[in-house]
Amino acid sequence: MKYSAVEAYNDSELTELIKKLDQNEITDFFSDSKNIIHKRYVSDAVLLFTYALNQLDTIPSAGSRESHVLTGDAYFSEFYSALANHGEMQVVHDMVEISKDLSSRKSRQYENALELSDSELKYLLFAPLLYLMDNGYVTTDLDNVLGCFIQNMNRSELAYIINTKGEG
Repeated sequence: MKYSAVEAYNDSELTELIKKLDQNEITDFFSDSKNIIHKRYVSDAVLLFTYALNQLDTIPSAGSRESHVLTGDAYFSEFYSALANHGEMQVVHDMVEISKDLSSRKSRQYENALELSDSELKYLLFAPLLYLMDNGYVTTDLDNVLGCFIQNMNRSELAYIINTKGEG
């Protein structure tokens, strides 16, 4: 049996998913067109990728584990679909490399229970978004937005910071 997509990928699906993300200063930044320098679909896809990674970092309640995992999987799927559709394989490769680095760093953090500076936490949570800024996809104003988010966040929700496996 031959498998193929039913219809061509549509960037509006990506846009709709972005609108459904938690509304905060980060999603507000990405919603404002003046902050996107070029290739909105790259910025939107990487934002979803970041949310998928961060979804994996939180511990779901017992009743929401399945939806927790499926949401992350849906975000990853849209990321890959959008970038593959546009031939942005270098961005996909770069995100895979960033993801591998983040996994290693988070594992070390979990095992050693190190004290994290704000800049280290910003990298652990938002390395893909920092990539967008460093590579000219979004304005450098993003750095301040991420800094404010870090200052106001509840760090105890992150398993690798509170050294929790999530069983229970």
